[in-house]
Amino acid sequence: MVLEPLTGLPVRDEASLLRPALIVKVDGHLGARPQYALDQADVVIEEIVEGITRFMAVYQSSVPEVVGPVRSARTQDMLIAPMLDMPLFAWSGGNRKVTALVRKSPVVNLSASSRGLKGVWYRTKQRKAPHNLLARGAALFAGAPETSHRPPAMFGYRAPGADPGGRDISGFKVVMSSTRVQWVWDSKQAAFLRTSDLKPHTVDGGGQIGANNVVVLEVRYRPSKADPNSPEAQTVGSGKALVFTFGRVIVGTWTRAKTSQPWTLTDKEGHLIALTPGRTWVELATPARLTIIDVGVKPNEVPWKTK
Repeated sequence: MVLEPLTGLPVRDEASLLRPALIVKVDGHLGARPQYALDQADVVIEEIVEGITRFMAVYQSSVPEVVGPVRSARTQDMLIAPMLDMPLFAWSGGNRKVTALVRKSPVVNLSASSRGLKGVWYRTKQRKAPHNLLARGAALFAGAPETSHRPPAMFGYRAPGADPGGRDISGFKVVMSSTRVQWVWDSKQAAFLRTSDLKPHTVDGGGQIGANNVVVLEVRYRPSKADPNSPEAQTVGSGKALVFTFGRVIVGTWTRAKTSQPWTLTDKEGHLIALTPGRTWVELATPARLTIIDVGVKPNEVPWKTK
């Protein structure tokens, strides 16, 4: 059985056997909500930018019709993207230093300011600029060179029926700069459902975002060399990891030796942590900003760790 590299599920679309990963920089601003197809990404990495968060939405197992709103890149993106082995990188543009970094990084540059991309970008009249730039998924994938290939796996996945380990929880809250994120386990959907800034986080069309796994990596942020006002997550090295899967949490450690490698997740005994096959969100959080919601406790009874 052939599995999808970014979800661990059986391949449903044979075209994906040759499809590279597509990273789309998706806007996290209130004016960008509800986003388009953010719920369809195989993996979403949420990162802190200037006071709020932004998303690296990664598509490979399927092709979204429309994605966005699309925004600019940050230097921290080029510390993460290489683990996907020459992914397509769709973004709206950036300052001179960020643009130069993207051009020399191991990604396929699909900037909205690039020439030669036809039928990809348009601005919807339903949103106000700059939160209205959308892209057509099929047209983005059409920008892949002939040498493009499937990405390697980012995580390991459990076999059917295997014990996930850890302990039962109802969910958790995490403060990401000014953005307050909550994930609550829904056993009927077998997913954690996302709330952002005290409201259900929905996509265009009305559905609430859910994930089979939420991986919280505690990282250090430092000012970017391209812009001292822009934070840059340090995603090479090691730190505390909390893996939320199948209604449980496993506390452990993340390690990553270089940018071309994925994160390795291990529990307190040093064993690899395996995820539930399906969609995964990664939260690049600063330390000591997370609160677990225990079983039987109402989310509104759990405080936010703002300091």
